[in-house]
Amino acid sequence: MQDLTIIYLTASQIPESFAEYQRKILLEAAGDYPIISISREPLDFGTNLLDDGEKRYSNIYRQMLRAAKVATTSFVAIAEDDTLYPKEHFNFYRPEKNTFAYNQNRWALFTWGKPTYSWRNRKSNCSLIAPRELMIEALEERFAKYPGDTMPPQYVGELGRERVDRWLGVTIRKSVEVYSEVSIIQINHDDATEDRQKRYRKALGPMKAYDIPFWGKAEDLIKNYK
Repeated sequence: MQDLTIIYLTASQIPESFAEYQRKILLEAAGDYPIISISREPLDFGTNLLDDGEKRYSNIYRQMLRAAKVATTSFVAIAEDDTLYPKEHFNFYRPEKNTFAYNQNRWALFTWGKPTYSWRNRKSNCSLIAPRELMIEALEERFAKYPGDTMPPQYVGELGRERVDRWLGVTIRKSVEVYSEVSIIQINHDDATEDRQKRYRKALGPMKAYDIPFWGKAEDLIKNYK
């Protein structure tokens, strides 16, 4: 399929050695799919857009809207700079045109504590696969209602989450949870936007593992974050 553009988001803050490793993994997974990268520093990675907005959650979605308007494919997938993706993630599923999809086979791996994969059943922006026009429609509605930087930070959240749409007072749009055979890995670290990660206060999910298919041992994989 050549119907997908990968939108790569980075705040240009993670260690460069890991950034190079993560982008190498992403390029292998992307294959021939085009990449639009959004970064705070110029980046030779796909089609690069510079982000000069204020560092806040709503700006992440504003940058997603910019990239979605540049893309020309029917679907887009979000790739974040602290997440490792297998090739299957970008190929195994396409949602209906009115539905956002989240790949729930997503293990978290912390840079602190005993290296442990953990899983919790929560939608995350890093696993989003979406119809491009639906993403544009949903984000334009959000920013039309909350122009500039007026979107309440406590209500910012993933597209297609009913609770978030209700809080924001926008159209409730559908989402589905899907599961690839090979997982994605989201690294939790103190360079993240989320305050709980900065303070090492984020808890492991209820399902835990030390060694998983494809990615191997947690203690070996986390060594790449340096």
